[in-house]
Amino acid sequence: MRGILAGLLAVGAAATTGMAGTTPMDEKVPDQTPTLIECEVTATTPMKDVRVVKSSKDRKAMVGTYHYNVYLPAGYGADSSKQWPSIFISSPGGNASMGPMSEWLVANGYIAIMLVEAKNGPWLPIVGNFLAAHDDAVKRFRLKEGEKLATGFSGGARAASLFGAMRPGFRGLILQGAGGSQGDGGGYDFEGIRKIRGFRTAMIVGNSDGNKSEIAGVKACVGGKEKFQSWTFDGGHTWAPAEKFAEAASWVIGKAAN
Repeated sequence: MRGILAGLLAVGAAATTGMAGTTPMDEKVPDQTPTLIECEVTATTPMKDVRVVKSSKDRKAMVGTYHYNVYLPAGYGADSSKQWPSIFISSPGGNASMGPMSEWLVANGYIAIMLVEAKNGPWLPIVGNFLAAHDDAVKRFRLKEGEKLATGFSGGARAASLFGAMRPGFRGLILQGAGGSQGDGGGYDFEGIRKIRGFRTAMIVGNSDGNKSEIAGVKACVGGKEKFQSWTFDGGHTWAPAEKFAEAASWVIGKAAN
């Protein structure tokens, strides 16, 4: 386990150039080894509830090649029929990794989809990376519908807050170090996920993080205690510690923390 986690903490620095075409669907992906996948957004990619894509010009600009690193849990390759829970991860600097989340995700058998191009900046590459990765992953791997999570830190959290509305099958959102994306009229854009039955949102923020003040605003937008819970930790603007992520993720899926 220790060796596996060390490798997971390091993933995210994989090169994303020099690949010819998208990764073939029949290419074997090993268990427990983060693997880079090349995918794409095309002119025919569905754009359901993608509010930040505002015009046909935006849609055309988003067409292109994207990448994600995927981690498959132990035992994935041994059972060709089993479906697995999954999590989509976004980082403010791009090249997302499992980081402090690794232990809980490994212990709970999650497929981790770690976005490469998505990072702080314009919305189109963020949305393009998510749509390309999601639509590729649901065809390539056995992701269990209704058991998808989204998470990210800082700007990555704001990005992840939109994922559940863009594609079906999401169960919850874990915001780390920031609230959700900002709507055109101010406030948070949680309209899409509010419509999802049973969807839960967790928020984890350091006590000295300037974004801690956003907890109240997110709660007001998302709903009461059945839909939203928050956690704090001694620290600043950083990814949540492993134990806090475990508590928040376990609450989102409705089970005791490991």
